[in-house]
Amino acid sequence: MSKFNVNKTVLIYFAVSWLIGILIFCLFIFKIFDDFFYVLMACTAINIVVNSFAILLLFVFYYIFPENRKQFKNSVIVLLFNFPNLCLYCMLIFLISNFV
Repeated sequence: MSKFNVNKTVLIYFAVSWLIGILIFCLFIFKIFDDFFYVLMACTAINIVVNSFAILLLFVFYYIFPENRKQFKNSVIVLLFNFPNLCLYCMLIFLISNFV
């Protein structure tokens, strides 16, 4: 089995996004809706834009640098399962299920 080779910057970004997501869920569970909660929600919204830009950039790097194709492909897969994207997927599923 080969090593799952991922860009170190993507791993740090992934971990920070999930830590923010865990904080949001904890604040939501304990019903603490203060300014910190709304700041974290704004960070998540901005994070969706940054995440989308990073995925597009990694797709471009995938074709420009053929020696690191596996690393860039694995990094895109990690970013697709990042916290803001999963929130967006859940929101879309919820909206679609309400319309059907």
